[in-house]
Amino acid sequence: MTDDAPALRLQRFATDLLAWRGALVEWPPGADAGMAVLPEAAAAALGTEEEARLSARPVPGGLTVSLATDFLDRVEALLAEAAPTAAWRLREAYLKKADPAETVAKAFDWPNARVRTRSSRACEAEYHVWFFRALLVSEDRWEDVVRVSLNVRSGAEIELPDLAGGGGGDWVRHPGAFDAEATWARAGELAWRKTRARAAPFLARMDERRQRDRKRLESYYHALLREKRRKRPATADPEAEKDRAAAAAAKDKERRRAVTLELERKTGELDGRYALTGEVSAVGCLQILLPALAIDLSVQRKAAVADRTVYWNPVLKAMEPMACSRCGEPTFSPFFTETRVEPACHACYAARSAH
Repeated sequence: MTDDAPALRLQRFATDLLAWRGALVEWPPGADAGMAVLPEAAAAALGTEEEARLSARPVPGGLTVSLATDFLDRVEALLAEAAPTAAWRLREAYLKKADPAETVAKAFDWPNARVRTRSSRACEAEYHVWFFRALLVSEDRWEDVVRVSLNVRSGAEIELPDLAGGGGGDWVRHPGAFDAEATWARAGELAWRKTRARAAPFLARMDERRQRDRKRLESYYHALLREKRRKRPATADPEAEKDRAAAAAAKDKERRRAVTLELERKTGELDGRYALTGEVSAVGCLQILLPALAIDLSVQRKAAVADRTVYWNPVLKAMEPMACSRCGEPTFSPFFTETRVEPACHACYAARSAH
């Protein structure tokens, strides 16, 4: 099972969610089954015993973590009892001691600006890890759980590994609420983008089926249009023969029109059956607080100068990318705009320059 497999993503989501609701969960990544000791309220919301077996396959009295079952519907009932948020803090982590200017230079390219490293400082960086239920429905249906992790301050998407509830390290629950709305819209855009990318094979399969069924329809009705009526022996009366030929031609024209209309109706029904609807809905958000190294930069683009900050992440043990100020895509090679000196990915900068 690869790290990108839907079953493993769903398992990670389930273990994070149950741990947030106060359960003790033992389910090693990729294992066929696990166990959870649930609080009474959580067990009631899920319709399971307090000691529940977790598995990707149906288990009596347990919780089947599979998109082929009603798992996500049961999870929605669980989330309905409280705000779908939780917070974790990593109390200590090693922060890189190397020269920050050298660290930045190794990670970033600056195609159109002069960038100088001003200073570095230890800070506590805030991340929001969103979980979305993605659903696409056509002639068949496709479902998955999409995970989006964002640095709240920089807005950059960061591929954080599993952290809270068993990610290792000195983790503690962080009491109190946080502003999940600050990243909700951006996370939703990214979740929809990820959904379309992951569902590409499904979409291609639906299009292939639709084209196949359409071709069958057209072949059948075109064959009807090509059918020739049987010729009757000609009569001795030229006028009668002329009238009969005209009547036959009118009848054939009406038949062809009826066949064409029926093909259009059947094609419309086919297109309706394969019409695609999609939905991406948030089912939970984690706040992750990490000790991090903030590196302050001075960016000069022509006559304009602005301060920007990048982050070294102790969990990734690497620099985090900047986020494009237009589309939000992460980039290690940002272009900067001329007046506000905002970072932009190559595609957005090229589009902006074209105008």
